[in-house]
Amino acid sequence: MSLLEDRYRSWLRLLPASYRAEREEEMISVFLEGSPGVSDADGPRPRWSEIASVAVLAVRVRLGGAGHTVPRFLAWGETIRLVALLGVCFQALLGALAATATLRMYGVIGEAHPLLAQRAGPPGSLERLVVILGGFTGALWFAPLVALIAGRPRAARALALLAFALKLPFLLQERVDVFLWSALIGLLPSLVTVLALWAGFHRDARLVRRPAWLLLPPLAAGVALVALYDAIASPTTAAWVWPWLDDPGLASALILGAGVAYACVHVYAPARRTPSWPLALAILALPVLCVRLATMGYGVDFDDEVSRTITLGMAGQTALLLAFAAWSAVLGIRTLPAAPAPDRGEPAEG
Repeated sequence: MSLLEDRYRSWLRLLPASYRAEREEEMISVFLEGSPGVSDADGPRPRWSEIASVAVLAVRVRLGGAGHTVPRFLAWGETIRLVALLGVCFQALLGALAATATLRMYGVIGEAHPLLAQRAGPPGSLERLVVILGGFTGALWFAPLVALIAGRPRAARALALLAFALKLPFLLQERVDVFLWSALIGLLPSLVTVLALWAGFHRDARLVRRPAWLLLPPLAAGVALVALYDAIASPTTAAWVWPWLDDPGLASALILGAGVAYACVHVYAPARRTPSWPLALAILALPVLCVRLATMGYGVDFDDEVSRTITLGMAGQTALLLAFAAWSAVLGIRTLPAAPAPDRGEPAEG
């Protein structure tokens, strides 16, 4: 075996053992034909384009693509697509919330908040225009949601990437005064959504048209939350409520609520059990946990009882979400179909 062939085989280990058993020799032959006359003395290595193609193929195969319809891999593909769909819905909810709050701030809906509008800059200024545009940028996440509903995943992937890129400067501007690392960690939920869209909706994924009513929950929830915040956000609001009112708190509440709903399905409707929901919720919980940990305790005066209560509330929320993520991951993995058996005595892979 030549040095180049040995290195190709090392990179092909990214692929599942069952796939390598079927295609490895064919792929090695194709790779070696593209590098004729190469000797070991030259220290040959696979091209970066070849390594990238193997990595992309490995993702597709493990998510039920490339004609490798192993039930376990198909289940992982459904899981990642569910992560993408739920993530897009949540980002659209935040977009509706921000857009409604912006309209509320300037009196388009209800009465204007003079102090908030004043903080956004003087009327007609570039500063105020930037604030207004930032308030509506998040609503762009409805575009990939519409594309997914219409069964156009390629358009959804491109639109989600565009929404993420356009929101990026506004999000960093809002949080960079706190800590740069906190601002970057705040991007994780939307980044995970974009990555799940690109990985899960590969070219072999089954095209599915989803019901149009999926647009209503994030839109209605975003508008309703503004009214809810106006009703409960006041100096007399109980301190334990505040950790649930920001983005990671809201995401935690939705994930935990969905987890309780699926637990009921798992217990009372065994025929509808699926690994996709618990695994997807566990995956979505991880970036939310990172964001909550990054914001916990910032600017808190521990001599103040309210601050201590808020911090303890965040800590309790974190512990609850972490316990749920662990339980959900274990439940999902136990529900997964069995791993494919290798054909050449190689160890089984998940």
